[in-house]
Amino acid sequence: MVKTYCKIISILSGLIWGQINNPVSITAEADKLARAGEVVNIRISATMDKEWHIYSIYKTSDGPLPTEISMGGAAIGAVAPVYEPEPLYTFDPGFQTDTYYHSGDVQFVMPVRLRRNLEPGTYGIVADVFFQVCNARLCYPPMTKSDTVQVTIEPGAPRSNRISFTATNITLSDKNDSNWSGYSFLGLFLLAVGGAVLSWVMPCVYPMVPIIISFFGKLSDEKHIGRSAVATMYGLGISGTFVVIGLVVGILSWGVNDVATRSRYANIGNFIATNAWINLALGILFIFFALWMFGIINVNVAGRLLNKTDQAGQSANSAYLGSLLLGVAFAITSFSCTVPVVGTLLVVAATGTAAGIFTSLYGMIIYGVVFAAPFVALSLFPTA
Repeated sequence: MVKTYCKIISILSGLIWGQINNPVSITAEADKLARAGEVVNIRISATMDKEWHIYSIYKTSDGPLPTEISMGGAAIGAVAPVYEPEPLYTFDPGFQTDTYYHSGDVQFVMPVRLRRNLEPGTYGIVADVFFQVCNARLCYPPMTKSDTVQVTIEPGAPRSNRISFTATNITLSDKNDSNWSGYSFLGLFLLAVGGAVLSWVMPCVYPMVPIIISFFGKLSDEKHIGRSAVATMYGLGISGTFVVIGLVVGILSWGVNDVATRSRYANIGNFIATNAWINLALGILFIFFALWMFGIINVNVAGRLLNKTDQAGQSANSAYLGSLLLGVAFAITSFSCTVPVVGTLLVVAATGTAAGIFTSLYGMIIYGVVFAAPFVALSLFPTA
């Protein structure tokens, strides 16, 4: 019922679409020559403007409308299910479910068996694509776009290797940007560095600054503790947390063929960032630190923490361990702000392949090192 209603809306909204710059173009192509009774692969390419996406043919309960592809024409005898590249996936707080989508360029393939009684000649096959296109801010009304391909039927009996619906002769476009394997290491490097730099100005990191100054300022008074060593341990705590999260997600997803299961693993970050109770606890913690930083409240707990720091400072090993744990705590408390970038890198880890794990580790290491750099510098010179 909902699907029928949406299709009616898509027809009625045609005039509106005429006034909107359509961010999606649909084209169809097929082999030009075939014989009656053979299977022809109709390739439907969707090209989306930057930041726009359409949804997968994968159906989710209570989720957005999936893309649907149908074929029409007198030459068609039967059709097979649509093949699509593996979609990207993310947890959508609005739908409260995982959503599967494609962005950039994507190519679908629908095998079509031609009728056995076709006379030689040229026939048109119409590909209808029903879809909804969205970006981070809005969604356009669902609509149907069509394209026609011409197939010429030549004389002769159907060839034995072209009469069955098999995936052996189906090749998906190499230009599909929906798969993370298409990302270069340079592109992933720039994404990780840019995301880390952006994370520096996120409000979640500021409440930890007075803790850093207090902790490492106290340690700097201990002559027997190497300042560079504790700063290094602190940096390892921050960057190592992100690397471990990526490694865990990659290992859990390794060999898992079910896309929905891998999606749940990849969305651990989104769960932490959107869970009401976790965010409430972090919010209270951030407000507490902010009031302390501005001197509005008297924090006796900080005094106890510094007293423990005095005890830890008597032992270099305790100082190194404390620096490492403080780095881990910093990474976790800043997670609700860093999850947009970290979550993207986790998608790379959750491809279910060893390559995905190594690619994710590459991105996580770069992100963690760049993100930790200014705070390591602060720990080196806490009183500067």
